[in-house]
Amino acid sequence: TLGYDTIYGYQDIKDDEIIGIKSTSIKFKDKPYHVLFICYSIFLISLFLIGYLMNFNKFSLIIFIITVIQMYYFQLTKLDTNKPLSCLNIFKSNNYLGLVVFIGLLVGKL
Repeated sequence: TLGYDTIYGYQDIKDDEIIGIKSTSIKFKDKPYHVLFICYSIFLISLFLIGYLMNFNKFSLIIFIITVIQMYYFQLTKLDTNKPLSCLNIFKSNNYLGLVVFIGLLVGKL
């Protein structure tokens, strides 16, 4: 949540700075990719541990790999924090990410 909310904040970061709103996108303005990488890594480690500790099946591993690819390749490498439309598109792609994670958790015990 912190990662995609930070991406969302980059859309209107200039306006937020003018009116004095405090946000993670302003706080980490100079190093967005490092912060997002850390947020995404914590999420993925947690997701992997859940699957491991609950003895999920091998299908959930495929879903986990798809999640990793979506987060790192389709989000972090394509993100341009200077272009609001890029931030919006990456933010919206989290709907699909949530669906993939949900399916992985749902079928993990089948």
